[in-house]
Amino acid sequence: MPIHYVALGDSAGAGFGVPAGAGYVDRVFTRLQRRDPAAQLRNLARNGATTETLLADQVAAALAARPTVCSLFIGGNDLWRGVTPSHYGRNLEAIADRLDRARCPVVVGTLPNLAHAPAAALAERFLGIARAQIEERIVAYNERVRRLAVDHSYALVDLFGTARLDEHAEYFAADGFHPSAAGHAAWFETIWPAFAALDPG
Repeated sequence: MPIHYVALGDSAGAGFGVPAGAGYVDRVFTRLQRRDPAAQLRNLARNGATTETLLADQVAAALAARPTVCSLFIGGNDLWRGVTPSHYGRNLEAIADRLDRARCPVVVGTLPNLAHAPAAALAERFLGIARAQIEERIVAYNERVRRLAVDHSYALVDLFGTARLDEHAEYFAADGFHPSAAGHAAWFETIWPAFAALDPG
């Protein structure tokens, strides 16, 4: 069976603001094509997606696509919209409960430390939202992601604890929030080993 990679997520997964082919999803797919020239991609990631809208708008389409491997990177928009960690965790569980029907490997990632993003510095300066508060919320979110990975036997990519992508200013786009092309390249290098260890065909 040919590899059919289905990506779920938000603007980062959609490759917002970077040239075609430069996003981490496209980079993963290009590498999968080296393994299987017949590989296919369905990128369902959408700008502005939250766990709630992903559950409503992306999961059914993912199942209909009959994936052999999926990726799930979601949470940045939940964070900025004030979704509580418990609500975020419940949404993740609802997504996973449905996604498991695909019976394929899933690669899931923690949130990078967006408290280090230039946008967080602006939020602290103009809105009075301390970066320490943002980091505390991200840590709580990531506890839910790690629990999800264990409970559903997903491959976990730790963008917070090991990659430290957030410590490189050049990895952020001019808006101070989205990843730049260099950020997507680093993101890809971080997540590819999780794909390489799977048998998505």
